[in-house]
Amino acid sequence: MIDLTHIDDFSHSYNFFNLYLKQFHNWFYYKRVYVVGRKNIPEKGKPVIIIANHQNGANDALNILYMFNDHRQPVFIARGDIFKKDAVAKILRYLKILPTFRTRDGGINDVKYNMTSFDIASDILTRGNTLVIYPEAQHQQGHYLGTFKKGFPRIAFAAEEKADFKLGLQILPINIHYLDYFNARTKVSLTVGEPFGFDEFFETFKTDPNIAYQQLNAKARAQLKALTPDIELHQEYLKEIELLRTMWVKPCLAKKGLNPNYFPYHRAEEITIIDRITKMKTEEPDRFEYLMLITRQYIEELEQLNLRDWVVGQEISLSQLLGKTLIYLILLPLFLFGLINNAIPFYFPAYLRRNIKDRHLHASFHCVGSIVSFTLYYPIMFAILWIVSKSVLFALAYIVAMFASFFIFFEYKRGWLKFSARWRYYFKQLIGMTSVAEEYKSEIMKQCE
Repeated sequence: MIDLTHIDDFSHSYNFFNLYLKQFHNWFYYKRVYVVGRKNIPEKGKPVIIIANHQNGANDALNILYMFNDHRQPVFIARGDIFKKDAVAKILRYLKILPTFRTRDGGINDVKYNMTSFDIASDILTRGNTLVIYPEAQHQQGHYLGTFKKGFPRIAFAAEEKADFKLGLQILPINIHYLDYFNARTKVSLTVGEPFGFDEFFETFKTDPNIAYQQLNAKARAQLKALTPDIELHQEYLKEIELLRTMWVKPCLAKKGLNPNYFPYHRAEEITIIDRITKMKTEEPDRFEYLMLITRQYIEELEQLNLRDWVVGQEISLSQLLGKTLIYLILLPLFLFGLINNAIPFYFPAYLRRNIKDRHLHASFHCVGSIVSFTLYYPIMFAILWIVSKSVLFALAYIVAMFASFFIFFEYKRGWLKFSARWRYYFKQLIGMTSVAEEYKSEIMKQCE
C-alpha cells in the first residue's frame, strides 16, 4: 500500500488542475449546478465531515468538490478495491482519495487496512481540513437512503478523541439531487443542510463506543434524510413512486405559484409528494393500492407503446410537426458539422462504459471520460490544423467553431429524439393506440389533487 499520510496537504498543481475541471464540470458537462444553503458551509480551516447521499458514482464526488469557492481540497473516502494497483493508487492519492475496505470487496486482510485509513482520516480532521464520506458505503439505485455504516462515526469520534474532545468537529449533511442521472447537459442541485456537532455522545463513547456509533449514525441519518427525497418505506413500489415523483412535481409547484422549471424547488416538492404517498398508505390504504395499480398499468402501457410519460396527453398537430421538420432540415448541416468534429470525444466515453453492468456508474464514466477526451482532443486538433494550414488564426477560429458546434450538435440530437417521440405519439394517437395510456395518466393526475 502506498503512503497516504498527509494526503490533505495543499497541492498547487491539483488546485490548478481543478480550476479548469470545475469550469468543464459546472458549465460544460452539466447545464447548471445549483448550490442551495451555501452559507451553511463552515469556513475553510474548521474541521468538518461532509456526509451525502450516494446515487451517481464519481459524479457525486465531483459535484461536492466543485461546489466550493475557497480553493479547499477535501479528502474523499472511497472503496478500497480500486487501490489494488500501485499505479492507480498513486493517481487516486493525487486526487485526494483515501481507501476504506469492505469484506465483500476483498478479504479480512484488506479490512485490516481500515485502521490505517481511519487513523489518517482522523488526522486530516485534527488539522482542520475537510473529509467527504458517503455513510451508506455504496451508491443506491434510486431515490432512497440506505443504512449508514460504522466507518463514518469511527472516524468522527477518533478525531475528537485525539483532540481530547475539544476539536469542535462539525458534520455537514448535503443532498445531491439530479434531474437526470444518466445524461449530460442536465441540471443538478446540492442542498447544504445546517452543520451539527455530536458532543452529547462523548460520555457514551468513553464507556461504550458501539452505542455511541449507533447514536451518531441515527442523528446523522435523520439530518440527511430530512433533505432527501426518500422512497425507503416503499421499496416494493419503487418504480411506481419514481414515476409519480416526476409526474407530479411540476403541477404541484405550479399550484403553489412556484416556477416549476427552477430545479432547486424540485427536491423539496418531491419530499412532500413522497410524504403524501406515505400518509395515503397509512390513512387511505385502498386509495393507495388503487394508485399503485393504475400507475403500474400505466408503466406497462408506456413500455408496450415505446413512449415516455412526458409526451402522453400533449396536443400535437400535423402542422406543428411539419413546421419543426422543416426547421430540423434547415439546421441539419450545422448538426452534421458538429457531429463530424465532435463525434470522437463525445462517443469515446460511451465506448468506455460499454461493459459496465451497473447503470448508475455509466454517468461517472461518461463525465470523467468526457473530461479526458475533450481535454486531449481539442489541443491535438488545434496542432494538426495549425500544421496543415500553417495559420494559427485559422486553427484557432476552427477550434472555436468546433466548440460552438458541439452545443448545436448536442441540442439538435436531444431535440430530435423528443421530436421523433412526438411523431410516434401522433401516429399512434391517430389510430387509437394511446387512449388507454391517456386514461391512466388522467386518473393518476387526479390523485395528485
